[in-house]
Order: sequence, then structure tokens, then C-alpha cells
Amino acid sequence: LNRELMGATNPKEAEAGTIRADFAQTIDENAVHGSDSETSAAREIAYFFAESELCPRTR
Repeated sequence: LNRELMGATNPKEAEAGTIRADFAQTIDENAVHGSDSETSAAREIAYFFAESELCPRTR
């Protein structure tokens, strides 16, 4: 997901049609997360998923 699709972190500030505007209620429960860097993403993915649960990614 990209940041435009997710919307502003605060759902009250997110544009209509974004995930956070449509589905989130508060900043703490904002329906979707986006890592701030590739390094953070790798760390967060490893925390939540086992290697066997991941699909190969190609660009």
C-alpha cells in the first residue's frame, strides 16, 4: 500500500476514500500500518510473520 491509499495517520484528517478515512476511528486504531523505511518494514515483517508464511516478492 502506498501512503496516498492509506490516508493521513489521523483518520479525522484523512481524505475521503482512503482506508483510514473510511475504516479507522482513532489514531491508535487507524486500520492500517505503513513502515517508514525498508529497514523498518523488514524488522516489522520478521516480527509478525515466519519466513514460511511469506510469498516471494518480485518487481
